[in-house]
Amino acid sequence: MVVVSRHIHIDAPVDRVFALMANPAARAALNPFVTPIRVETEDNQPLHVGSVCHLRLQTGNRIVDYRTRVHEFEPNRCIVSVSDSAVPFEIRLETRPEGDGARLTQTESFEPSEEILSGLAESETERWLMRVLVPLMAFIDTDYVLRVRRRQEELLEQRLAANLERWLEAIRAHLEKNKD
Repeated sequence: MVVVSRHIHIDAPVDRVFALMANPAARAALNPFVTPIRVETEDNQPLHVGSVCHLRLQTGNRIVDYRTRVHEFEPNRCIVSVSDSAVPFEIRLETRPEGDGARLTQTESFEPSEEILSGLAESETERWLMRVLVPLMAFIDTDYVLRVRRRQEELLEQRLAANLERWLEAIRAHLEKNKD
């Protein structure tokens, strides 16, 4: 299981921070790693428990389509949604007062597929080694595959954490710049 959690202090009231987090289209527009194509709720209503959000995003040269369903919604405190995607993931957004502003915490968790983990390889040779050598090593050292998988998950967590930090920084900059 990969869990990535980051937080940021934002010089804005909790209700403004939460309002942005409860607007999937506005939140997606601030993600520096995707270009939103379509982001809308199924019932065209504000988010609530049971809301289904359809997302179509461009990331690099790929188009990604998925849906999320809100499982928890506590105004000005918490939104938890789970994706309906090939690799299901949960996103937990939490806001709380902190000093003269708000603390925003985003936690993402999922069980990565072998395809995602093998995509971390930086060369075709490394991908071949992961596909061929790692399974063979399992016969010699039964814990080897577990150690390799954990290392792949750690690398994935590091990359996702860096991306999440940049996204949170974009959210902070947007809210602090647009104080009205």
